[in-house]
Amino acid sequence: MTPRAQAALGAALSVVLLALPLATTLLAPLEAVASVAYAWSVWLLARNHPLGWWVGLVGVSAYAVVFFEARLFAEVGLQAVYFVTSLQAIWLWLKGGPARTERPVSSLPAWWWAPTLLVVAATTWGLYEVLVHLRGEVPFWDALTTVLSLVAHVYLMGRFVQSWYVWIVVDTIYVPLYASRGLYLTSALYVGFWVLALGGLLTFRRLLAERAQA
Repeated sequence: MTPRAQAALGAALSVVLLALPLATTLLAPLEAVASVAYAWSVWLLARNHPLGWWVGLVGVSAYAVVFFEARLFAEVGLQAVYFVTSLQAIWLWLKGGPARTERPVSSLPAWWWAPTLLVVAATTWGLYEVLVHLRGEVPFWDALTTVLSLVAHVYLMGRFVQSWYVWIVVDTIYVPLYASRGLYLTSALYVGFWVLALGGLLTFRRLLAERAQA
């Protein structure tokens, strides 16, 4: 499927989902908009399409409001970070390669996991303490998913295949977390994200293998 066809199909699916009675009457409209934008964004990024970053800007803006109302304060801050870094990611994907060419899919060395885990542990603990002070809900899981999401996001900005491994872990945690806060549409959405992350992993691994053989 061509990039234009992917974008057109994504737009059509967005319109259909927003028109569903479940999304417009039983659930908060803003959450529906955020969910559609996020789903379309991840779907495009999992196919290595830069347009996904632009669509994601709509999703993070809407979700910042949704999470604030749910008192998931770390998630609110995360959306703000996503907005700024998504703009950076657009430039990195399109101009971050040699001589400002498109940045290719690549892989981090295996030893990179050790410092990553250390950073995750330290920042999760620090953020947990802040969230407890702010009286946020489920502070540990809120902190852990926020930190892991940032790691996955930064890795995806660099177009590294390892980003999808982290996203799979994050999405597995997010499903019950959001359901526990009454965000049922978002919880269901993250089941789909888990599948998309698996597809993104397979796509990036295929592109990496093709690049190695070239």
